[in-house]
Amino acid sequence: MKKKSRKASSKTSASKKSKDLRSLVYPKHLNENTVIQELRQKVERLKIFDSLGRTLTSCLDLDEILRLVIDRFAHLVGTKNMGLLITIPETNQFHFQYPPSTAKFHNLFSPGRGILGGAIDSGKSQLVLNPLDHPNFDSEVDGMIHDEPGSMITLPIISKGRVLGLLVFVTRKNEKDLTQEKRALVDTFSDYIAIAVENSMSHRKVQDLTITDDLTKLYNSRYLPVVLERELSRSRRYREELSLVFLDLDNFKEVNDRYGHMAGSKLLTEFGDFLYDKVRSSDVGIRYGGDEFVLILPKTPKQAAIKFVARTIEELRAHRFLRNSGLDLKITASFGISSFPEDGETVDQIIASADRAMYEVKKGSKDGLFAQVSKA
Repeated sequence: MKKKSRKASSKTSASKKSKDLRSLVYPKHLNENTVIQELRQKVERLKIFDSLGRTLTSCLDLDEILRLVIDRFAHLVGTKNMGLLITIPETNQFHFQYPPSTAKFHNLFSPGRGILGGAIDSGKSQLVLNPLDHPNFDSEVDGMIHDEPGSMITLPIISKGRVLGLLVFVTRKNEKDLTQEKRALVDTFSDYIAIAVENSMSHRKVQDLTITDDLTKLYNSRYLPVVLERELSRSRRYREELSLVFLDLDNFKEVNDRYGHMAGSKLLTEFGDFLYDKVRSSDVGIRYGGDEFVLILPKTPKQAAIKFVARTIEELRAHRFLRNSGLDLKITASFGISSFPEDGETVDQIIASADRAMYEVKKGSKDGLFAQVSKA
């Protein structure tokens, strides 16, 4: 009887130990299938991390980096509302690379402005719930991605101790809030994104040396067919109109003859600055050669381009050049406008049409614009 009792006791003890071991392997609230499912999800997430990390660090185009981040992170984080801010090293100001601003080129924000400016200054990722109630909320800065954000994650992009910019994820007020878990998830990609953005910015600097005009700091004629083909492709894809402005300074030779070529060069530099201030961040300014310039205006129908040029002509008439050089010069220009798809569907057709329109003004009284308007 005693032996039997020992056996029974031994079986009971073994059974108890088995239960204890199982409880260590699987928490009470989980079963085996749940654990396996969680492991599979972790493996799948690691595969995404590895793929996205390698793709990001091999990409040199900032727009492509943004597309990758938006496509992949939207699923991981749970929102497609994103923004990318880039800092200006010399001044610590910042601007929105994405979404693109509809304001002037010089839409720069002062350091520390708004929640996002503060996030750049801090250099640390953070989760912000109810941004509208935050004491530093700035509607122009923090409402750029969505005017009524419900929550946001900010991720500074840091390389070699310097903040290159800020990646922002935003949910709307009626959407599920972002969480600390999502912030930690995004944080794991900070190094990859920093490498990608720095590579892209370095690549762009090298490119700018070959496609930027030394005198005006606008793009040069080599860049025109490249950027125009890109914008035409985008216009075709989204069925949007695009306008191109060809302009030539009136009587520029007289400035060179009367005041010398140095004064002429300074005038071109100041005129480049004048144009730079007039266009939107989505527009492209190009010095075509000599005293000829081109403006590419995406998402701009011909009538809107006509209004823009008419306003620019009035502002040019009122502007004075070379005051810092002891001169007070007035200049005018002749403008020709063409539009896609109305005046052509290829790079050569659009440029030629705008060039012909500009010469219509040159043949007349100059100081004006011409655009072939269809009688629809």
